[in-house]
Amino acid sequence: MRITRFRVMRAYAMILVAAGIATTTVSLILAAVVPLVFVLQGAIARSPPVESVVRIRREITPETPLPGQPVEVTLTIENAGETAIPDLRFVDGVPDELGVTDGSPRGGRALASGGQFTRTYTLAADRGTYAFDDVTVRGRNATGTRLADATVRATGTTEFECRVTVEDIPVQQTTAYAGQLATNTGGAGIEFFATREYRPGDPVKRIDWKQYAKTGELATVDFREQHAAHIVVLIDSRQPAHTAADQTAPTGATLSAYAATLALDVLVDEGHHVSLGALGIADPTTDTDPPAWVSSDEGKSFVSHATAVCNAAATTASAPDERAADPNTSTAAQPSTATQQSPAVDGGVDWHRVRSLVPTSAEVVLCTPGTDDRIVDLVESLRGDGHDVTMLSPQTVPETVGGRTVALERAVRLDQVRLLGATVIDWNDNEQLPVALARVLKTGVR
Repeated sequence: MRITRFRVMRAYAMILVAAGIATTTVSLILAAVVPLVFVLQGAIARSPPVESVVRIRREITPETPLPGQPVEVTLTIENAGETAIPDLRFVDGVPDELGVTDGSPRGGRALASGGQFTRTYTLAADRGTYAFDDVTVRGRNATGTRLADATVRATGTTEFECRVTVEDIPVQQTTAYAGQLATNTGGAGIEFFATREYRPGDPVKRIDWKQYAKTGELATVDFREQHAAHIVVLIDSRQPAHTAADQTAPTGATLSAYAATLALDVLVDEGHHVSLGALGIADPTTDTDPPAWVSSDEGKSFVSHATAVCNAAATTASAPDERAADPNTSTAAQPSTATQQSPAVDGGVDWHRVRSLVPTSAEVVLCTPGTDDRIVDLVESLRGDGHDVTMLSPQTVPETVGGRTVALERAVRLDQVRLLGATVIDWNDNEQLPVALARVLKTGVR
């Protein structure tokens, strides 16, 4: 493509020549040579080769990111031609659904023959599979009178999937969950509990032969009995939980659902009785009222049912409070008013339905961003019912002036939950989900 940026030089040359002839001034005629040089250079210049010589490679780290995890994209641009490109500019084809959090997917510089340079930027990953478009490049000659546009398909990574699987969590660190729960009664097991007098019918392998060798009396070794724990994983998918730090970041409900997915995989694999609840949404399989509930008694259908509930919790927001639709109601006043006056969106009031579904003596892992006071009421109710509660709380507060106030209110809620005797894991955006969840699994169940 030709750019006639020196068109005005023609007029200057003609004016100088005309003035020189009219005044018989040779110097004016000679001065016309200067603008004529620019005009001539623009006429004979060629567009720099771009499409056939520019090579681009794209790499991302990590290749399968977790939700909310920063994704670093590195572009390597190389000039494989025999001539230099004085001005090469590019724009990477970032997926429309993702936002750039650091750096820029566009740039430019001069590139010598055989030379290369890199550009790195960071994306915020969210649930799903994303494909990059081709890279748009533009080359200009030294004077900018010629340019060439092209789209170059980058080699290397052209798409990636943001997913959560059990392989993503360091299971070997979850020692507090390993196997079954120990009790204070003796019987079959692996941990020594006590010795007692031998009774006819006791297994031979449990006889304390060392004591028999010393005293000649038979005794039976009892081990600490192991009972499977019943653990309830609750996902907060109510309307207040569907907030994010910015438009491209995952919501608190989405992050909570991902954490619950990992926890379910680990706990089921280690032999615990696990139930799943999702606050604020109807069951996507049975269409029953909130909360969506998957009982540990469902057997083979548990995995498919739990997967459907986790997916629904990550993407479905409950209906907002009616006050939010009232144009006469202050937006700033809505959250606190709805928190205090609106009924719980679990199908009842004061979390009655949730409390009735949580089995007696079960331990609760609550995944919630902690965006309103009702979640504190839920923890207080569960603690009052005798349940041990561990709360994993992803941070979804924007880095704005208003966000600081929201962050302070959230910190107060977390402190209230701690005062109730619950364990709180404050998961910030700089900590990877497996690390935060590993802390839950090490402290949550005893």
